[in-house]
Amino acid sequence: MSHLILNRKLLNTIHLLSDLVANQIAAGEVIQRPASAVKELLENAVDAGATKIQLIVKDAGRTLIQVVDNGKGMNFPDARICFERHATSKIFTAEDLFQLKTKGFRGEALASIAAIAQIELNTKPGEEDTGTVLVVEGSQVKEHRPTTTQYGTSIAVKNLFFNMPARRNFLKSDSIELGHIEEELNRISLIHYEIDFAFFHNGKLVQQLPPSNQKQRIINVFGAHFKDKLFPVELTTESVKIEGFIAKPESAKKKKNEQYLFVNKRFVKHYLLTHAIESTYKEFIPEGHKPAFFIEITVPPSTIDVNICPTKIDVKFQDDRMIYAFLNATVKKTLGTLTLIPQIDFNTHPEYDFSALKQRGDIKSPSLTLNPNYTPSTSKTAHKLSTSDSWQQFLSGIKDTTFTTPQSESEKIDFQCDMSIKEEFINESQFKCLLFSGDFLLFIWKDALQILEVSAVRERILFEYYLNALENTPVVIQQSMFPETITLSASAIEVVNDILPELHALGYELEQIDRASFAVNGKPVGEEEGDVQQTVEQFVEMYKSQLFLHKTDKNTTVAKSLARQKCTTKLLMNSETEQQAFIKQWLHCKLPHISPSGKKVSRSFTNEDIKNFFA
Repeated sequence: MSHLILNRKLLNTIHLLSDLVANQIAAGEVIQRPASAVKELLENAVDAGATKIQLIVKDAGRTLIQVVDNGKGMNFPDARICFERHATSKIFTAEDLFQLKTKGFRGEALASIAAIAQIELNTKPGEEDTGTVLVVEGSQVKEHRPTTTQYGTSIAVKNLFFNMPARRNFLKSDSIELGHIEEELNRISLIHYEIDFAFFHNGKLVQQLPPSNQKQRIINVFGAHFKDKLFPVELTTESVKIEGFIAKPESAKKKKNEQYLFVNKRFVKHYLLTHAIESTYKEFIPEGHKPAFFIEITVPPSTIDVNICPTKIDVKFQDDRMIYAFLNATVKKTLGTLTLIPQIDFNTHPEYDFSALKQRGDIKSPSLTLNPNYTPSTSKTAHKLSTSDSWQQFLSGIKDTTFTTPQSESEKIDFQCDMSIKEEFINESQFKCLLFSGDFLLFIWKDALQILEVSAVRERILFEYYLNALENTPVVIQQSMFPETITLSASAIEVVNDILPELHALGYELEQIDRASFAVNGKPVGEEEGDVQQTVEQFVEMYKSQLFLHKTDKNTTVAKSLARQKCTTKLLMNSETEQQAFIKQWLHCKLPHISPSGKKVSRSFTNEDIKNFFA
C-alpha cells in the first residue's frame, strides 16, 4: 500500500504547462527582441502575397510594432485560430516540410508574440464585404468582432514583453534595437525587391523602397555610393541556380554588415558558403576585412532542410560540397571577368593604330618631374587614407595640448613611471628610431630596447586628443567649398543625430538634407583625404559597439569610437623626425602604456633580457 502511495506522489509532481506559460517559453526561442517580432510579421505579409508593406515602429519597437499589408487577408474564424500554437496554412503532412515554398510554417510566431504583448489585428479578404478585428493580451482574447476595414491585414504589437519585465530589461538602447529592426527589414526587402516597402519610426519616414530590380534595391537600401561597386554573378545548372551581386574588394569592411546570402528567397547564415565567397577575395583585401555580397541560391526544396532551428535562419543542404564548389567558381569567374584578378591572354594579337601620330615636327625628349620628398610605400590604401604630411600637421597642432583623461575601470593599471626620465626623453631633440613593417616602432633609451605597437599608441594619442576636444577645446573646422553628400541607414541616422554636437566639436559639420542623407559642410583642419562615407559608417559601427559593450559617459564613448575608427588604416611615418614626434606625443599622454581598448602598447627589453633569450 505504501508503495502505491509513493508512486502516486511521484506521478503528481508532473503536470501540464498552461497555454500562457508554454507560449512564453516558445516566445523565448522565437522572439528575443523587437526585431524578432518584425521578422515574423514581415514574413507573414510576404507569404500573404502583399505587393505593398508598411512597417511602423515606435521607441525602437518597445511601444509599437505595426505591419500593414495589402495581402489576401483572413476571414473571421481564421483571424482567431491563427493565434493558436501550431496553427498554420502552409503544411498538412510531414512530407510538406521538404517542399516548402513559404517563409513561415511552424505556426508558433503569432502565438508566441501574443503571449508577451498586446495585439490588435484588423484583416479582411478581398472578396468579403466586412473585415475582422481581434484584440489579444497575454494569450487571452479580449475582443473578436466584425468591423469595417480595408482589404489586407494590419497587425499592431503593443508593449512588447509587458508581462515579462525581466526580458524587457535585457533590451539595449534604442539605436541598437532600431539597428536590429532595420537589419530584419533589409533581409526581407533585398530579396523581395518587387514589393513596395515603407519604414516609419516615431512618426517619421526613414526608408522608402519602391519596387525595382535587385541592383537598384541594393542601392536604395545602402546608398548611391554602391552604384559603381556592384558586379553580377550568375550560374545556372540542373541542380542549382546562383545569381546576385558582389562588390569590389575596396568596399570590404571589418564587419559583415553587407553580406547577404539567400536560399530559395530565405535569408540564411551558412559558414561554409560564406567561406566559399570570402576565400576568393583573400589576395585582394586586408586581413580581417569582409567583402560585400548579395547572392541568391535556388535549389529544389527537397534538397534542403530549413527546419533545424526555431528562427529558420540556418539551412542544411544534401550536398554542401557541390554548392560550395559552384558558388566559389562563380564568384571567381566574375572577379576574373571584371579584371579584378590580373589575367594575361597569350592568344591576343593586338592591332596598333599609328594614324594619330604626327608626320612632321620636332621630336621633344620626354621629361620627368620627381618629388624629392616622396617615399614609396607598399600600402596604397595607407597612402591614400593617411599621409605623413597630415599626421605631421596633426601632431604639430596638438603638441602643446595638456590631456586630462579620466581613468575608467578598464584603464586602472599598476604602472610605475620615472617622470624625470620621461621628461628628459621628451626634451631630447634627437634619438634613433626604426619603423618595422609599419606596425612597430623601435628605439633605444637608457640601455633598453623599446618597442611600440603603432596602432595602439595612435589610438591612445587620438583618444586623449578627441576627449580634450569634447571637454575643453573643439577642433577647428575647415569649411568645404563643395560639400560631400553621404547616405546612411536608418539606425545610423539615429546615432548621428544623437551625437551631432559631439561630431561638431571633433571638427565634422554635418547637416541632414533629407531622411537618408547628410551634407558634410566641414571637416577637421588637416584631415587626410579619404572616403567620408566610409569614415562615418565605420565610426557609427564603432560607436554602437562601444555602447553595447561598455557603459561609459557619452564623451568617452565618442572619443573611443573615433579613435578606433581612425586606427583601421596604417599610419605612414616616413622620416625619423616624424617618428620622434610620434614617440614624444605618446609620452605626453596621461596613460601612455595602455590603449583605450585595454591593450598593452609597449614592451621594454634590457640587455639582460636579450642575453637570457640567447642563453
